[in-house]
Amino acid sequence: MSDINDDNHPQHDIGCLQAIEAFYAYLDGELDDPESIAGFEHHLSHCRSCFSRTEMEQALTARIRTSVRRESPALLRARVRRLIDKF
Repeated sequence: MSDINDDNHPQHDIGCLQAIEAFYAYLDGELDDPESIAGFEHHLSHCRSCFSRTEMEQALTARIRTSVRRESPALLRARVRRLIDKF
């Protein structure tokens, strides 16, 4: 744990366990407490594992958002429609 005494960072690192618990809330913009955000970002500033996971998840989310904007190929839509009609 690191001790930092300035207004921009918490006094103690939150650690990986707490970072993982806050992970998706942070990425989804649901973490709205400034102290929690600062704690999470401080942890990312020195934990390569959590930082890498955050980067990967952000890239994956961006890729998914881009993909859902594209229209599915006509053959795929027809195949899915036939499967749905069977039910």
